[in-house]
Amino acid sequence: MKKVLLTMLTLFVAVLAQAQTINEGDKFWDGYQLWTVQEVRMNKYVYMTTSDWSEKTLEKVDGKPGWFTFQPSRQAEESPLFGCKVQYMRDDSGVKFLVFRNSKGDAAEVLLFTEDDEEQCKKNQEPIEDGNLADYVNNTLLNEALVGGVGSKAELRLLRNKILAFHGYRFQSKDLQQYFGRQPWYKPGNNNAAIKLSPIEQTNLELIKSEEAK
Repeated sequence: MKKVLLTMLTLFVAVLAQAQTINEGDKFWDGYQLWTVQEVRMNKYVYMTTSDWSEKTLEKVDGKPGWFTFQPSRQAEESPLFGCKVQYMRDDSGVKFLVFRNSKGDAAEVLLFTEDDEEQCKKNQEPIEDGNLADYVNNTLLNEALVGGVGSKAELRLLRNKILAFHGYRFQSKDLQQYFGRQPWYKPGNNNAAIKLSPIEQTNLELIKSEEAK
């Protein structure tokens, strides 16, 4: 089973993403609170805060546009992600987001670029929180707050595999074959390797995987 899972997760690591630039005044929503970029120092260090002045500091990686490292700073809360790589991505749909990657390279935290204020961000998230997360997992960027609200590892596993099933992934696990075989929209294909996930789908898959590992 572990070998099958590893194969599933490594087939889709190549996603189309364009390097983005972070500017002063940019805002990012993490599912709980809004982060605003206060300063970009020496065109290298990105300093962002919340309304209660929690802070994050990112340092640009030389020669790798769109890549940063997450740095400890004076007011920052202790985080196991300090030193991790952070990627600024854009989906083909125009959605832009920061991905904090853990030691395995998977998405552990996601911040969505937004032009809304914190109150509106919360309102935008309410329909997803109140609905069926599986209805959103292929077209809406998830975050820690949403994924963390899933009740069990079994539900997380189904949610993660829904991303693949939507594209006709042919499962080897009997329980997944049976579960998705009951879904009227599921049409298993013949070439799993030909499946291409969008940056949003790939990030959601990794984020769910990280939550399963907790």
